[in-house]
Amino acid sequence: MSQSGPSSTKTKELKNVSKQVISPTVLKEDKRKLQLLYIIKSIGSISERAIIALLYDASQKGLNLGYEFNVIGNNVFSPTLKEDITSLLYLGYIETDPANKKLKISSNGEEALEENKTNIDDNFKNQLNQILSELKAKITALDEEYTLKLRSNKRNFYRR
Repeated sequence: MSQSGPSSTKTKELKNVSKQVISPTVLKEDKRKLQLLYIIKSIGSISERAIIALLYDASQKGLNLGYEFNVIGNNVFSPTLKEDITSLLYLGYIETDPANKKLKISSNGEEALEENKTNIDDNFKNQLNQILSELKAKITALDEEYTLKLRSNKRNFYRR
């Protein structure tokens, strides 16, 4: 049987999607990730929400690392900051504490920071220390709120 009219053949198209490859040398190339690693080390352990709030407030006070922030209501978020955190987690430079789900620097991160410490400005360190002392109470409150929310979720989970 032959069909008259336009042919109805299906084709499949292959789509290429490019993704950035992350290698351990990224800290030498990307000063922003190195500064983020230094910030996490300076604080000790911090939730993702608290570090986003910290860097947003720091950008308002003049310490701009180049992250773009979006504010909807009382929620602040930054896709580029989230991407950098994910990259540092993937490389093993930071880790998530299983007990409280906070980010902290790993031993690999300590080594990488030590190797690249000459790439961190003294001006940046001084400005960061000043901003950290100003925002310490706010960041601690956000972290405590996050910890309480985690405990509440665990309690509700076990009640089921």
